Amino acid sequence: MIPMQMNTLDEILAIFDSHADRKSSLVMTNSFRGMILSQEIKPVAVDKHRAVFQAYDLDICAVLDGCVHLHSSLLPKPVKAKVRDLSVRQGMFSLTDIAYSDGDWKDRLHERVQPKEPTYVSLQYRQTVIRASMLDISIRGMGVLVCSSEGQELDFQPNGSVCTDFETSPTYRWAKLGGAIHYQQKLSKSIARLGIRLYPKIEQARQLDKYISKRKSEIIEELNQAHVAASVHSGIEFQYF
Repeated sequence: MIPMQMNTLDEILAIFDSHADRKSSLVMTNSFRGMILSQEIKPVAVDKHRAVFQAYDLDICAVLDGCVHLHSSLLPKPVKAKVRDLSVRQGMFSLTDIAYSDGDWKDRLHERVQPKEPTYVSLQYRQTVIRASMLDISIRGMGVLVCSSEGQELDFQPNGSVCTDFETSPTYRWAKLGGAIHYQQKLSKSIARLGIRLYPKIEQARQLDKYISKRKSEIIEELNQAHVAASVHSGIEFQYF
């Protein structure tokens, strides 16, 4: 039973400690090249400000960087944290900046991938053609970054219709792929991230599915290469406590 007077960090660390006592695992998720990677991890030590975990999928460990999310039936909400002191060879790392996520975790309906090379999208919106950079893509959606070259404030309305043209390689290209604005996240007055719902026709959907499957295979190979490189260059193992 967790005391009511505990602050958020103490509460989460107490739950991690409970997992350690039970020798039970949590599920950790992180993103790599647009794909969500999941694996089970076990807490091995907990102090006042951080927790040390043991992971078993060393390929995924090689690309742990920045923010990760943790899930457990003992947690009232998903937890977000930052990875520190990563040892790829041992599969061990510590987590700091631990807090509950702002919202509930929702599994993606469709898997996303980042393009291998910089990919530009011609985005037609309200009779204006805008050049955007693709961030990731799924069979039903796309994330893009839009920048106003003239410094004008960007304003995209949710559900506004768009028409896109782009190619991820000479083999894979799409023309007049329809969609709608799902959300706009302003990063500054003249830079915004857009989430776009895609409404592909049958042949366009087949091409998207084919491309995403191919890109997923490439990303898995990149994951394997990252593990090999990290293992070769791994230096002194860390003393956590």
